[in-house]
Amino acid sequence: MAKQGKDYDRWVKAAAETGRTDNPLKVPYDIAVREAVAAAAFVEKYWEPDGDRPGLKRVKNRLPASSSEELLSIVHAVQEAQTRLLLIVDPAVTDVGERARFVVDELESALEFLLDDDVDEPADAQLARIKEFHAQDGQRSSALSQALRDYAGLAEALKDRLVEADEEFDVRLIAEARKLAEDLQRRALEAVPEGVASAAATTDLQPDVAPHGRARRRHPEDRSARLPAPPRDRP
Repeated sequence: MAKQGKDYDRWVKAAAETGRTDNPLKVPYDIAVREAVAAAAFVEKYWEPDGDRPGLKRVKNRLPASSSEELLSIVHAVQEAQTRLLLIVDPAVTDVGERARFVVDELESALEFLLDDDVDEPADAQLARIKEFHAQDGQRSSALSQALRDYAGLAEALKDRLVEADEEFDVRLIAEARKLAEDLQRRALEAVPEGVASAAATTDLQPDVAPHGRARRRHPEDRSARLPAPPRDRP
């Protein structure tokens, strides 16, 4: 955390010195973060030449050796900035958001695996609608709470089939999803100023600050997050 604090201070200062107030990103936040991590790994992996393959160090005047470290440092700074913002506008997410996103990912992954059987059934359309509805979810507690309820509802209806398809599927995730959804909503309402709490129960009072970058897992046997493929080598 101390290292990330230094990253944050470093790049806040650098950003302030540019004098820019617009957002230079041309892609969604989560995609930018994933691509930055992938680019950093690419630079580090291919910096030195290997056999007939030239190394990136040959263009070090245009691509400094520090590029990989700086990209990761920026990623850490951006993630800390996001956390600091959420602490102000939606503190519930900073407490249980990570677990909530994990549970959503696990339920989504299990449902996708179950329904990826080339058999057209109503559950396929239900899952497609849920995924489409939540495709642009941000990190706000209202969005997470709804996603937890939606995935838990479909998983409950297919619970027996989920266990049959994957013996390691943890059915307790369904109950946990509902509990997390209630907890997020309750804590969000507690943070709302008196007089608007009733409206907050059905309306997100503030816009999403940024889409969350979670790597979706497609099957139970593939549990690791995947980064975008690096660009091809240039001769």
